[in-house]
Amino acid sequence: MEREINTSEFLGKRTVILGDVNTGKTTLSRKILVEFCRQGLSSRIAVIDLAPEIPADVLVARGLQGVGGKLLPSGESDVLYLGASLKPPRLSSVTEEEALEIARENVAKIEGLFQDFGRSGRDILFINDISLYLQAGTTEVLLNWIRSAKTVIANGYYGESLGSGVLSRREKEQTGRLKQYFDEVIELVIPLGARRGGG
Repeated sequence: MEREINTSEFLGKRTVILGDVNTGKTTLSRKILVEFCRQGLSSRIAVIDLAPEIPADVLVARGLQGVGGKLLPSGESDVLYLGASLKPPRLSSVTEEEALEIARENVAKIEGLFQDFGRSGRDILFINDISLYLQAGTTEVLLNWIRSAKTVIANGYYGESLGSGVLSRREKEQTGRLKQYFDEVIELVIPLGARRGGG
């Protein structure tokens, strides 16, 4: 069933949208963003987009179409869009050590985006793929970065599809801890019989 977006459910709160690959996390976040813009809030909004750059051939080889969607605002809005060139640690490495090193490099870039947000004066923050930060960063440091936002809409991977190595276990543990600091937790699941793709 199509979810109706009521901005009053989200304004002034911290909401995190979690789920496995292709459960519609970015799609739901985009719907909320569009509705916020429709309500004339775009000048207060910043989007920190952490969706990594994933080569199409890698996705096809792993059977993971639809992974890593960007949360792009519409062209006419004055939403502040903050993004960086980030690598997907699990999908662009051969060993656990290599994946962890890529995750640490990502965190350094991501913290630069949070600094930019802190200087922006905006009070509504959307974070796409928050779990990418938690692969090598911590929940506590993340909460410090976002403390100036009155409204937070974040989404992140919280599932089993991308493996269960050291990095995946750390990401899942940190994301699980993050849930307790948010006012609303929306956990999405893949409908029975649904095919992989999109979202």
